[in-house]
Amino acid sequence: MTRRLSRSLRALIALRRLPCLRIAPSAGIEGAAICAPLLRNSALWRVTGLATAVLSLPYEPGQYSLGAAKQTLRRKVRQARRLGIHWAEVSDPQERWNLLQLANQCERAHPHVIYRNPAPDNDDLLNYRLWLVARAADGRPLLLSVTPVDGELALLRYFRTLGTGQEQSHARYLMTEVLVERLARLGVRHLVDGSNLFWLPNGLRHFQRMVGFRIVRLRIARSGGDIGDTVMPDLEVIDAEAGDHGQHQERASATHAGFS
Repeated sequence: MTRRLSRSLRALIALRRLPCLRIAPSAGIEGAAICAPLLRNSALWRVTGLATAVLSLPYEPGQYSLGAAKQTLRRKVRQARRLGIHWAEVSDPQERWNLLQLANQCERAHPHVIYRNPAPDNDDLLNYRLWLVARAADGRPLLLSVTPVDGELALLRYFRTLGTGQEQSHARYLMTEVLVERLARLGVRHLVDGSNLFWLPNGLRHFQRMVGFRIVRLRIARSGGDIGDTVMPDLEVIDAEAGDHGQHQERASATHAGFS
């Protein structure tokens, strides 16, 4: 009992030392989607802040992939393009519906049990505007990305490969770059993962760190306006060591699916 209490206290102290990002989403559909990952956690997490991964986006498009830290990302993106992998934004309702059915099927039949979800619940994806799909050279869907956007905030609600293999693996890197660039053009400053880090496989944590996500405490503040905003915009001060707790390998979580 004493040992368990000591571990809990150490965990709380470590949590309190993390940088805190206070967000103020709007009351709209996509703002509510950004709030949901925090609100479905326990009252304690709501008080202390949910430890989750956040990617701070550059102010200008074209900056995300620069620098030595993104060397692996750039190499994987080049490999994806050599394979003929390409992407498109999806606006047609029927195509969205078809992709949603395929995504649900892939979750139910995932070959790795820790990534398999027998009862996917993704109908809310149809409420969000930003849909991106990666396709193989022959047109097969490889990855689906659906991202609620609320002013300067966005949520990595769905970012899952549709199948497994080399093409899908490379598509993750390509679509990470594509999504960041698309969000930067929309004026988004922070891409929130929203997953509870204690439930993430180590491989996914490693991938998150590799593409630039860092661990913060996420708190919801009162919104003074109609469009989502961040109360603490300077997350660039978070360094790599701040996130030794990590994020999502090639999986997609059963609840929200970031980086599969």
